[in-house]
Amino acid sequence: MSSSSFCTKAKNWLYYFITVFAGVYLHEIGHCAVAWVYGKRAIPTPAKEYLLDAVSFNTQLYISLGGILGTILFSLFIFYLFIKSPLTFSQPVFAASLASPGLYCFLFLLKGRGHDATEFQEAQAAMGFSYSGHMVDYLFVFIFLLGIFLWVRFSKPSIKAIPGLLLASVITIVFVAGLQTINNRIFDPLFSH
Repeated sequence: MSSSSFCTKAKNWLYYFITVFAGVYLHEIGHCAVAWVYGKRAIPTPAKEYLLDAVSFNTQLYISLGGILGTILFSLFIFYLFIKSPLTFSQPVFAASLASPGLYCFLFLLKGRGHDATEFQEAQAAMGFSYSGHMVDYLFVFIFLLGIFLWVRFSKPSIKAIPGLLLASVITIVFVAGLQTINNRIFDPLFSH
């Protein structure tokens, strides 16, 4: 592998991880933005929101919805940029916009819920859907499949991309799990009560 090729791959991975990080952080900001609207103190960290004030159950429903909307808007914004300029748009950034929806789909298939705890159920209840249903899970399946469709439609990938996609999926799971673990070890002692 030439040094130019190595630098390009390293740069692509850097773009990818920065975008995944930004997407996860915007999810947490989405939670906090709703808390702030309700006048509650909240701190977004890279992989978790910390509520410093007690909130009612009803407020918690909307705080959960805020994170979901943050992820959805982030992905759809990147999709829009990709559609507007697919030939010059960074493939790793587009791939990273699918990281959270893809991870939620993977968890949905594996565990029956796309998110840990009760965040999806609370967001569904805030939207007027059944608390025990799977509306948010299905929404993320749709977003993930839409992203794959757009990628195939505009990038026309070859079958040779499959091993790289599988590797990127595993690396993404490890990255997000590591990000959450590190985040919790640093910030839980500071903000959990």
